[in-house]
Amino acid sequence: MDQKTKVNKIFKAYDIRGLYEKEFDENIAKKTAQASAQFLNAKRLLVAMDNRASSEPLKKAVLEGILGQGVSVIDIGISTTPMFYWAINKEGTDGGIMITASHNPPEYNGLKISRQKAAPVGEDSGLSDIKKMVLEKNFEEEAVKGIVSEKELIDEYVEFLSRNMQNINLKIAADFSCGASSIIVKKLSEKLHISLTPLCTMEDEMKHEGNPLKDENVKDLKEKLQDEDFDLGVAFDTDADRIFFFEPNGERLDSGIIASILAENYLAKDKKARFVGSVNISKTFEDTVEENKGAYFKSRVGHVFLKQAMREHNATFGAELSGHFYFKDFYFADSGIFTLVQVLRVLAETKKSISELAEKYKKYQRSGELNFKVKDKEKAILEIKNFYKEAEVSEQDGITLKFPNFWLNVRASNTEPLLRVNIEADSNEILEENIKHIKTILS
Repeated sequence: MDQKTKVNKIFKAYDIRGLYEKEFDENIAKKTAQASAQFLNAKRLLVAMDNRASSEPLKKAVLEGILGQGVSVIDIGISTTPMFYWAINKEGTDGGIMITASHNPPEYNGLKISRQKAAPVGEDSGLSDIKKMVLEKNFEEEAVKGIVSEKELIDEYVEFLSRNMQNINLKIAADFSCGASSIIVKKLSEKLHISLTPLCTMEDEMKHEGNPLKDENVKDLKEKLQDEDFDLGVAFDTDADRIFFFEPNGERLDSGIIASILAENYLAKDKKARFVGSVNISKTFEDTVEENKGAYFKSRVGHVFLKQAMREHNATFGAELSGHFYFKDFYFADSGIFTLVQVLRVLAETKKSISELAEKYKKYQRSGELNFKVKDKEKAILEIKNFYKEAEVSEQDGITLKFPNFWLNVRASNTEPLLRVNIEADSNEILEENIKHIKTILS
C-alpha cells in the first residue's frame, strides 16, 4: 500500500486511525506532526500517548516532526485523552497531539489533534487541510529546533478531578478496557475513600475490545456485579473519553438516563443552565431539561460537533448516546472520569442509589444502535423516509422521523461503512414493529 493510499484511508472525520505499520506508521506520524505544527502556527504543543505497544515509537516520530519545525513540546507521557485535553488547558499550549486509536484493538493506532483550549481539529475544522499538507508538502527542518520538557501530571489531574468532593463511601466495580484510566481512578478512589474493584487494568492483557458500547465487552463487569454486592458499575473505553454506567444487578443504564440525572441536578442549582444532546440520544434527556425549564439544543453526532455546539450555546452539559459526556467545567470537552465524579457527587448530595435515581427516567423502549451494511446509503435513507412519509422530519444529521408514540434516527456512520439506526418508542410492541419495518426496508 503506497503512502497516498494509506493517508486517504486513515484520515477520518474526527481523527487519524489505522492498523499500525500496515496503514499507519512512523513516517506518516512524523509528517502529520509537521503539518499540524504548521497548521496550528504553534510555538508550543503538548504531546501524550495511550499505553499501546506502538505508541512509544509513534510518539518518537511525532516529537521529531514537531521539534524539527522549531516548535517546543511538553511531553506528559502515558495519558487518557481527557487528561490530554485538561493538560493543554493547564499548560496553555497552542494545542497538542494525542497518540491513540481510542477503543480500537491493540493492533491499531492513530492521532487526535487539538488546537488551543483543546478545541478539536476535525475534517471540517482543519484535519482535511493537514491531510492535504501531508500528501503534497515536503517539510524542511528549521535551523533552531524546539525543546522537549517532560512533565508528570497525573497527581495534579487527580487533584483537579476531586476538587470540592467529599469522601464517597461506595463500592464500585470498574472495567478500564486495559487503558490508562485505571491508574487515575485508582488514585482517585484512594483519595475519595471509594472501594474499587478494577477489571482489565493497564497492567492486564487485553481481554476484550475496548468499546464498552458492545455487550460482549462488558460481560466480565456484569458477571462481577451479579456475583458480589456493589453500589455501582462503570466501564470506560480504552482512552477514557467515554463511560457507561451499570446498576448493581448488572443492568446497563442508557446514556440518556445518566444525562437526565445530571441535567436535573444542574437545573436544581441554575435554572438558566443550557444543554446539548446528540440527535440519536434518548428523548428522556430533552424531556427532563424541558420539564425543568432549561434550554435544550440538538447536535450532530460526533465529539467535534458536540464540542462546537457546547461552545456555541455556552452549554453547561452535553451528552451522546455513545457514552460521551461534555462539561463546561471541563473545557467543553468529554471525559469518562469527570462524568463518574459528577455522578458520584449527585449520589452523595441526594443520598440515593443509582437505581433510585434512574427509575423515573425509564420511560421509553429503545432499540439500541442497529447497524446495517448497505450499498447505497443515500438511497436507503430515502426509502426509509418514503416509507414513513407522514412523519415530522429533521435532516440535521441523517434523518430523524418523529411520530406521537415513537421516533427514529437514520444516519451514515462517520467512521465505518455502515448505516446506523436508533429507534425509541412508548412501548415494546411499537418498538418491535418498527425494527421489523427497518429490517425489511434495508434487507
